Amino acid sequence: MKISLIIPDVNARPADRPRACRYCQEPYLHSHGSLTKPIRDHKVKEVIIRRYKCLSCGRTFRHYPSGVTKKDQSRRTVVLAALMYGLGLSCSAASHLLEALSIGVSKITVWRDAQEAGEALKKGRRPTGRVRVLGADETIFKVKGREVVVGFVVDGQSGRTVGFEVLFEGDGEAFKEWLEPYAKELGTEVLVSDDNDSYSVATAELGLSHQLCIAHVRKYLKRRSKSILEQAEAEWGGQDEKYEKLEEDLDRLRGLLEELAEEGGKRVGRIHREYLWARPPRRKLQKEGEANKEKASAAYRMRMLTLELWNKWPKILLYLRHPELGLDGTNNASERAIGRSKVRYKTMRGYKSMEGMSNGVVLTQWLYGGEDEHDLAEVLAA
Repeated sequence: MKISLIIPDVNARPADRPRACRYCQEPYLHSHGSLTKPIRDHKVKEVIIRRYKCLSCGRTFRHYPSGVTKKDQSRRTVVLAALMYGLGLSCSAASHLLEALSIGVSKITVWRDAQEAGEALKKGRRPTGRVRVLGADETIFKVKGREVVVGFVVDGQSGRTVGFEVLFEGDGEAFKEWLEPYAKELGTEVLVSDDNDSYSVATAELGLSHQLCIAHVRKYLKRRSKSILEQAEAEWGGQDEKYEKLEEDLDRLRGLLEELAEEGGKRVGRIHREYLWARPPRRKLQKEGEANKEKASAAYRMRMLTLELWNKWPKILLYLRHPELGLDGTNNASERAIGRSKVRYKTMRGYKSMEGMSNGVVLTQWLYGGEDEHDLAEVLAA
């Protein structure tokens, strides 16, 4: 992905005159001298600042050259520090690189510049317009040594990040509360996610169609198949007819998930009926230190696996039944969005605060968001 970065220029002296007083907005101003100001910049080391006095309110104020503020860093230095942070450099590495450019900026200053950029970007973070398809996924960041689950929401068609939230609970009701504002404000019809059951609960309550990520379903089937076969071998032996049939049926299930034929759901249903004989685990009298339920047999686990796939088949084939949505059947858009922020996170041992994490995420999402140009100076000046 090509990233076009715009770095602001810095002028040594003001190129214009203020049109009005900063305080009363009256246009009657009188030149009130000038002064020099040292700044931290790799090209300009000192600038001239003009002072003006308002003839209406009598107050004086400073007029800075382009790219200069009351801070001792130029706007260019602030942008460079924030971009280095967003591109994956640690605060220490960014500080060393700026030092090589003859800009004495400490690592804590780099961190503050990145936080300033994140706060400015968050002001306009909530998107507008319609998003017909939402993608959602979660990831884990460490904040003060503790794991924090963060949910990402993206436009499932364009891949644009719509928002992210810290998730304190992982049940269906919590997921509904997380996704509901996005779905209602953006007029969403379809949610794309992995096979976490909490998403199924949320989509059902929100009245959304649900596309399950095919890649996740295939990985899930592979894991379950291996586990069931290992248990069956221990229960029946590898040469038993039941074991051979089970192995063959699991291969058929994997084949159906590769073909994704319309009649695949019916075929899964037929396989499921062949395991209806497997009884569920029975409850038993609980003894101290023992579970109160016997372990499910390999055949019963196969029965429940086929039932699960049978029920999920319409959610697996949704993108094929509705090609107008332009989906590929995966949740790659959400995973790519998470990857944008993981680039920054991998250079750290975790965030020091929730606010720092939020600012780091929003900066990386903006930086890798797919826009043609990235002008951070314009964002900071807004």
